[in-house]
Amino acid sequence: MAFFEYMLHLLGTWGNLFISPLENPEMFWILIPIYLNWIFTEFYQEKKGTSLGNAISNGVIVLWVGIDWSRTLVGLLSDGKIPFDGIFFAKLIIAILMFAYGLFIIVSGIKAKKVTKLIGRVREVTYVSLMFTPIFYGVVDLSWEIILAILVFFPLFYFIVEVLDWIVPNPKTYDEEEREEKEGKLFGKKKKGEEMMLPEEGVGAGLGAFPETGPAIPEAFKKGPGMRF
Repeated sequence: MAFFEYMLHLLGTWGNLFISPLENPEMFWILIPIYLNWIFTEFYQEKKGTSLGNAISNGVIVLWVGIDWSRTLVGLLSDGKIPFDGIFFAKLIIAILMFAYGLFIIVSGIKAKKVTKLIGRVREVTYVSLMFTPIFYGVVDLSWEIILAILVFFPLFYFIVEVLDWIVPNPKTYDEEEREEKEGKLFGKKKKGEEMMLPEEGVGAGLGAFPETGPAIPEAFKKGPGMRF
C-alpha cells in the first residue's frame, strides 16, 4: 500500500513539472518555442519516424536550451537568488551535459550515423527540456525524488504521445509525400524499361536493319566491272 501511495506522490510531483511555468512566466520565452517545435515536428514530420535533417534541427534546440539553462543559472547566482553550493554545481553539470547532448546530435547527424535518429527524435528532446527547465528557473528544487519521477514516468509520457500519434489523422503533407514517392518509383521503373528497349549502338531504327559496319564484302566484288572469275 505504501508503494502505491509513493507512486501517486511521484506522479503528482511529475505532473507539477508541467504546470510549474505558471509560477514564473519568464520560462515561456524558452518553453513556447519548444512546445511549438514539438507539436509541428511530432505530427507533421516525425509521425512515421525522424530523419537526419530533423534530428540535426532538434539537436540545435537542445544546444540552445543548454545555453539558456547556463545563462539563467549564472544570472540567478549573480542576483543572489541562489547560493554558491553543491546544488549550483549539480545544475551546472546538467546544463553542460545538455549542451553536449545537443552538440553530439548535430555532429552525429552530419556524419550520417544511424544512432542520430534514436537520440535526436523531437519527443525525447522535448521531454528533457520540459522536465528540467523549471528546475533551472528556480521554480522546482532539484532533488533525487525529482530525478526519479522524471525517469519513472518517461514511458508514460512516451505512451501518451504515441496514442495521440495514432489517434490524430495523418496530415495532408504525408499523403502528398506518399503520392510523390509512388510517382517517383513509377517514373523510375518506366525510365529503366525505356532504356532496356533502346537499340544497341550501330543498329538502325528499322526492322531488320543491319549494324552500321555491315557484313564483310568479299575482295572479288571490290575490283569493279572489269573483274574476272
